[in-house]
Parts: sequence; structure tokens; C-alpha cells
Amino acid sequence: MGSIRQLRQLRAVYAGGVLAWTSCLLIGVVRGEGSARQAVVLLGLLAVFLVLLLWSTWCLWEAGGHPSVARTGTRRTQAPAGPDGSS
Repeated sequence: MGSIRQLRQLRAVYAGGVLAWTSCLLIGVVRGEGSARQAVVLLGLLAVFLVLLLWSTWCLWEAGGHPSVARTGTRRTQAPAGPDGSS
């Protein structure tokens, strides 16, 4: 379970990076400050953090930490149907 917790923390870091670089880019565009080089660097950083966010989300999904996993660590599944077809 520790690895899933670490993956969630890592995903949170990458999500924070995406938010930070997006904010910096938007602030620079709105204020009209900064150069084209700064915009390209911020776009590059944003792209890297987006890729890392997607990668960490995929790893978390593969590790079993996706939303369909209950807090107890077991997957939620539909109960098998009874002989009369009821659950």
C-alpha cells in the first residue's frame, strides 16, 4: 500500500507543477511581460509536467489505485446473481 501512497503523492506534485507552470504562463500573457523565449520555456515545462502527470496517473491505475478501488483496497464488484437472477 505504500507504493500507491507514493504514486498519489507523486501525481499530486506533478499536478501542482502543471498548475504552477500554467499560472506563470497565463500571468505572463495577461500582463504582456516576458519574452518569446520565456513563453517557450514555460510551455516546455508545462508539457513535461503534463506528460509526467499522465504517466503517474497511468502507473497509479495499473497499481490498482484507480477510483473504482474502495478505501479498503478491494475492487468494487457487482455481487453474483442468485438462481432467480436477483443480486
